[in-house]
Amino acid sequence: MKILTYIGLFFGFALTQQAIGNDEGTYVDGGKPFLEIKDVNRQAEAWGTCSATYDVMSMLLAESNPAQAKQYSNLGYGASLAVLMTHVADGLSADTSPERFNSLWSYSQILGDSIPETRKTMILAEAETLGESGAGTFITKVAATVKICMANLEGQQTYIDTWRELAKSGLLTMPNK
Repeated sequence: MKILTYIGLFFGFALTQQAIGNDEGTYVDGGKPFLEIKDVNRQAEAWGTCSATYDVMSMLLAESNPAQAKQYSNLGYGASLAVLMTHVADGLSADTSPERFNSLWSYSQILGDSIPETRKTMILAEAETLGESGAGTFITKVAATVKICMANLEGQQTYIDTWRELAKSGLLTMPNK
């Protein structure tokens, strides 16, 4: 029954200006495009937060809107790939040895899984803390975060395309998903 309450509140709040009109009360800073974040760790955290937020949306919509839930799940996977590629792109240089690249790839794969998972735990813990009386606040924050993440889909796609090019070259293997 709780899930239906959350879904109902989501649709009510997602359509309001408060839920989609500003960057306050979000899980990620929407002040500038993620690709412009110079600190590789902060950029990876932004992508990881989007991955987690998309996964939470998928959870909320799974019962009532399975196709939309799957779409959010796919977006979450793409955002976790952006976490991985943020670190790969930052660590590559002209003199990167195969050993160094393999190490960088392994490290980045771990981050591609762990950052979104950590952020998802944080988001769900906040939902638990807020309880049913704070469901509206929670849904509003998730919806506002999704808006920021969606505004960064072009950057996310850039990382996905880069990963595809590296995979075609034979340098990369598929992430463990």
